[in-house]
Amino acid sequence: MRSLLLHRAALLGGILAAAFCIRLAFTLWTEPVPAHYSDAQYYQATAESLARGDGYSVKFGDDGFEPGSDASELWPPGYSMYLAGWYTAVGDELWVARAANVVAGSLTIVPIFFIGRRLFDERTALLAAAIAALLPSFVVWTPVLLSETLFTFLFACCIAGVLFSTSERRLQPALVIASALLIGVTALVRGQALVLVPVAAVWWMLNRVEAKEMLRWGATALVTVAAVLGAWTARNAIVMDDPTVLSANFGYNLRIGHADYSTGRYIVPGDLWEAQPGITFQEREILFNDLGSRRAIDYAASHPLDELELSGRKIMWLWRPDSDGLFWVSSFGETPLPDGAREPLRWAIDISYLAVVALALAGLSRLRSAALWTVLTPIALWTVAHIVFFGEPRYHLPMLAMLVPLAAGAIVWAIGRLVGAQGKRGRPGKVTGGLKASPTG
Repeated sequence: MRSLLLHRAALLGGILAAAFCIRLAFTLWTEPVPAHYSDAQYYQATAESLARGDGYSVKFGDDGFEPGSDASELWPPGYSMYLAGWYTAVGDELWVARAANVVAGSLTIVPIFFIGRRLFDERTALLAAAIAALLPSFVVWTPVLLSETLFTFLFACCIAGVLFSTSERRLQPALVIASALLIGVTALVRGQALVLVPVAAVWWMLNRVEAKEMLRWGATALVTVAAVLGAWTARNAIVMDDPTVLSANFGYNLRIGHADYSTGRYIVPGDLWEAQPGITFQEREILFNDLGSRRAIDYAASHPLDELELSGRKIMWLWRPDSDGLFWVSSFGETPLPDGAREPLRWAIDISYLAVVALALAGLSRLRSAALWTVLTPIALWTVAHIVFFGEPRYHLPMLAMLVPLAAGAIVWAIGRLVGAQGKRGRPGKVTGGLKASPTG
């Protein structure tokens, strides 16, 4: 038994090493830089401010976002804090930020392994880890200074924590609290992590956890999540005089998705930038949130048919393949890819993504009720959340942490059926079959 565990650990270690090498090689080959006025430039600037002791602050000028002393709350602080830790330890250079992403992206295969093990078995889990290590959709976003890579790692850890928080219809208190704390931290990277709260409730109910136990530990978990978010809210109230829970981009993003110029994906909300000229950028952040929310709600209420069409576009953009990442790794033309490289990469990224989605749909049939609904719930909530705002291909990256194990499950099942069919032909009367789902899966 011990030798078997060591063998599996060695396999997972080898897959982890391969994931690291692939991401590092792609990062060194592309070396993208943050585009002016982009999310990436904002994260870079605020991370530098944090590392220099200026707090979560930014200066907005002719070249976009720069480190500065004007307190900010435009985007959630989690990713900037992550980069700031690296900058403090190593130095605030772009290669350090890219290295931080390489580490987070490589480590993502570990929670994906545990998700696969909980839903199926260790053989499927190892295949899921291998697919995640090689999948171009994960690799292409690694060198870009966006929160997706870190968020996907944390989100996958949260999912794994939720799945392992029950055992024989009982909750594991330590894992419940650890998962709640991690959900709070993950929400500081992207607020959509809060969809994991109802996901945990679904998993507990379908695993028939006793109602009193579920209510007691569920309340404790909610208090834990609220405490993490409350600390940041208190900071905003003190520093910005604006008790925003996560970030001021709520209204900004809401307006992007609900306006006469909306396309279903990101577009600059010009009416928000043009409103009240002459105010400071700190004041404008608060204006984005308040004015953006009001105008978005007014538009949605008065254009119900347009909203239906926009919802379809948002879903389309959310689930599109990931070759959109090539625009980011080429810094929108500033760091172009070598001649002839873009089209082969585009095909590899898109075809592999579509294959994983198709296999994942097949893999759903291998799950039993508790696991099936626990997988479908975050996917459904994730889609609804982006109907509320807008869609971008990179926004589905965290969902791949669940789709990849499902795809691996379909592959292992198909191989099992094929081997079983060959065995039956070679040995009449002997019945073999594919993998069965685990009791919780």
